[in-house]
Amino acid sequence: MLCFSFSRPWFSSSITHVARRQLGISSVVQQVISSEFEIDTPKGNVASYILENASQWSTHTALECSITGRSYTYSQLVDRVAKFGGVLQKMGIGQGDRVGVMMLNCLEYPIVFLGTLFIGAVPAVYNSSYTAEEVRNQLVDSGAKLVVGDEASWGALSVALHQISRPPIPTILNFDSSSPLPQGHPKLSELLEDQNIPFADAVEVDETELAFIPYSSGTTGNPKGVKVSHGALASNLEMLTHPTVSFSRQTSGNDQDAHLCYLPFFHIYGINIHMGIGLRYGCRIVVLPRFDSSTYVSNLFKYKVRVIHTVPTVLNFLMQSPEVRPDTMTHVEAVLCGAAPVSYTAATTLTKKIDKHIQFVEAYGMTEAMVTHMTPWGEDQLGSCGKCLPSVSTKIIDLQDGSLLGPNQQGELYLKTPSMMSGYDNNDEATQDNITEDGWVKSGDIGFYNEDGYFSVIDRSKELIKVKALQVAPSELEEVLLQHPKVVEAGVVGVPDERLGEAPRAYVVTSNPATPTEIREFVDTRVAPYKRLVGGVVFVKEIPKNQTGKLLRKELRKMALMG
Repeated sequence: MLCFSFSRPWFSSSITHVARRQLGISSVVQQVISSEFEIDTPKGNVASYILENASQWSTHTALECSITGRSYTYSQLVDRVAKFGGVLQKMGIGQGDRVGVMMLNCLEYPIVFLGTLFIGAVPAVYNSSYTAEEVRNQLVDSGAKLVVGDEASWGALSVALHQISRPPIPTILNFDSSSPLPQGHPKLSELLEDQNIPFADAVEVDETELAFIPYSSGTTGNPKGVKVSHGALASNLEMLTHPTVSFSRQTSGNDQDAHLCYLPFFHIYGINIHMGIGLRYGCRIVVLPRFDSSTYVSNLFKYKVRVIHTVPTVLNFLMQSPEVRPDTMTHVEAVLCGAAPVSYTAATTLTKKIDKHIQFVEAYGMTEAMVTHMTPWGEDQLGSCGKCLPSVSTKIIDLQDGSLLGPNQQGELYLKTPSMMSGYDNNDEATQDNITEDGWVKSGDIGFYNEDGYFSVIDRSKELIKVKALQVAPSELEEVLLQHPKVVEAGVVGVPDERLGEAPRAYVVTSNPATPTEIREFVDTRVAPYKRLVGGVVFVKEIPKNQTGKLLRKELRKMALMG
């Protein structure tokens, strides 16, 4: 689930009015909600699509390291993308071959990703924090013919490569210049400077062909490889830059937006927003290997970042940081919070702290469909993930009998969009389970829409807590818990209960000492009796999350089973 929040004060009032009026219209045909607007799916290679305007700002900085200051201009980026394509071709990689990528965010990540796409090969992007066993499974699952890794991933990656019985997988390593290179593995920086390796030409592909393989977040099970076509990725970028919803500003002269990119490049957020829209629009992508509060804040101020891209955990940091004040954030025009649902409490608190006029706009998406919903500009719809983006249709399906539901009736969201996956890699059964015969992808998320066509997502269907015959959404209780002045973070899961079947239990991080009774009584007065925290309150130092800030309830359930 992806959720974004942002304001749009840089639009002129007339354009804002048009955007509000346009996106405010939705068509409803037999309880299927669709956008009134359509986008055309771009043809051909999505790498060429992303870089097609790069010559307009060839001397502008494309990528910059937040730590060392090392950078590439757009001209250098384009050259290195073509050179990496040549590197792959020299190493025997051709159209349709899979290339595994396991690195922290770095300047070379977009070069590797786009260079692989450039020659029609397929990057399979792995979580850089994976253990040896996890990455081994994905190396085998994706059928990688070559792997690109870095120092941070090499420990797990080297063990995984050793465990695979098939012929050794060639590996390119992106190591720091001062670090010793493991024997037998070429160094990425040297290959990119090798004069004997020719620049590759862009390989023409059909937009329906496989572009890349991200992996599902695995919040409710093992991650699955998601097959994304060139047209699907390009379509989502078209949807997100449609005049009615675009939050990005294309570089013009010396006016260049900066993106602070600590969100992983292996995640749809990092790929679509930073690598996709950011580079297509000529922005300066300031790369952070991982989130570091001091580096983040210093760069936020240094580049007078207009649009903050964030996730709930960083949103909490911004809420609490004494450096974040109205007088230090005058350059900020937008706040985007993605990768997990946005807490109403956190959103309103930060809005008041920075500038009370900032409008939060939420959006919804998933790896299997990318971003599909967004709130219209100028509308105060906090708690809703918005309306269908151009070319998107949505319907709500009853979990029990599969019937179509109407306004304000809760069921599972089904999506139809040109940005939808082609299917799960090497998993026909899961594909058939999640894509209907008539082309709808099942989201696995529970939600509803109102009479005006605004959608709200409540929770994952597999994470609902079954209290007797009733269902409790963990996110609802988490939102209540976050309203307690001492609660910083919260996660709720169901635990076995002989009388109730399941009972809600809260795992809580507090800023000041509190008692379980204090927390339970706070919640009891705000929810129906069956939603009360009968399963108890447990204080923890941190709530388990993945690298994009999404709460991992399956880890909380493991903690519950351990007692």
